[in-house]
Amino acid sequence: MMRNFHRWVGLVLSLVLFVAALSGTALSVVNVLEAGRAIRPASTQTVADLAARVQVAHPGLEQIRRAPSGQVSAWWFDGGQPGSAVVDPATGRDFSSADPDPVRRWFTEVHRSFFLGDSGRIVAASGAFAMLLLAVSGTILAVRRLGGWKRWIARLRGPLAGRLHTEIARVAVVGLVLSAVTALWMSAETFEILSIDEASIGAAPSPSGRTGFPLREMEALRALPASSLRELSFPAADDPQDVYVLKTDRGVGYVDQGSGKLLGWQGLGFWQRVSETVYMLHTAQGAPVLGIFLGAMALGAAVLSATGVLVWLAGWRNRPRIPANAPAARADTVVMVGSENGSTWGFAATLASALRSAGHRVHVAPMSAFHPSRYPHAQRYLILAATYGDGDAPSSAKGFLGRLGELRVPPSAPVAVLGFGDRGFPSFCGYAHDVDAQIRAIGWR
Repeated sequence: MMRNFHRWVGLVLSLVLFVAALSGTALSVVNVLEAGRAIRPASTQTVADLAARVQVAHPGLEQIRRAPSGQVSAWWFDGGQPGSAVVDPATGRDFSSADPDPVRRWFTEVHRSFFLGDSGRIVAASGAFAMLLLAVSGTILAVRRLGGWKRWIARLRGPLAGRLHTEIARVAVVGLVLSAVTALWMSAETFEILSIDEASIGAAPSPSGRTGFPLREMEALRALPASSLRELSFPAADDPQDVYVLKTDRGVGYVDQGSGKLLGWQGLGFWQRVSETVYMLHTAQGAPVLGIFLGAMALGAAVLSATGVLVWLAGWRNRPRIPANAPAARADTVVMVGSENGSTWGFAATLASALRSAGHRVHVAPMSAFHPSRYPHAQRYLILAATYGDGDAPSSAKGFLGRLGELRVPPSAPVAVLGFGDRGFPSFCGYAHDVDAQIRAIGWR
């Protein structure tokens, strides 16, 4: 059942997962490149020094922001006209445009909502949930196929698409679980299933009513390294009751524009810190090494989507259409097939053709459809049983052993079992041996 669940969930959502994974890879690359280009404040530079330098370059300064990459941007009014730019922290002067990168904006929109608004966000969240389920079910299936955790890194054989699917999954599963869980958390916040408010301390208590205190001498800003800044909003110059609003990676506070002293402070709460950690782990902004890792994992997810479809197509194509398949009720020879990727069906078709040429009425069917009452004229049963991984039943043999064990009287016609397997597994042809053992246990000749 788990294999069918893994297969059909993956197939139904393969396009969603493929697009989300590729766009996630692209965003990881953009974040890493941005981090490489960013001009960061010096380790010794303070918020007071940074703000003073930018204010000299832009007297109408309204806000300074530092991105997770370290890039500093400023917004101001000059002659009544708004302006913005990425600035050099060392000089405060413009370095480049602050307008969002159109490439980043495009990939972000694809990744978050597929350009479908809230409906697209629901689809993206569903894709994240599916990826989590696929990662968990795929891990369980891989462990079963490989023969246990001890063989997790064992060499694989078989068709390229299936081998590549499992090999990539073994490496990418940790990153896929991390991306899926963090995406679900962020989706829950977006749709207010989780309500985590930003740190806030209400109104500023008792401003001094003065203005014009030099930025470089402000005690509250001199005590903070520029590398901890997230946002500094400037007060209106003609309003002595207005204050600086300071946001850092530790919380938010108000600074008096007339004295430079901290009027109030609210640190980040536990869940706010968790939320910010989740955001960082998903986007890797400000963590280029993590960004490279997540980008590689996202690319692996895209390949997994493609190889999963290829594996299914190979099984569908490899299962031949059995020509002149005799009705079950009239067959004298019954060929039952247990196959995972379709190749055993090819052997069954060849065998059926040869038997038919010899004058037999042959019915070919999956092992999962077995019941003696369906074959009243059967004179012989031939079972072609492949093994999935290290001893498991293949897809088309599900439930066969259970039905066999429920028989009170075995069929009168004799039976033969032919096993197919991979010698790379300790339990070579393990499922065929299980079938043979059960047949002997019920006394079937």
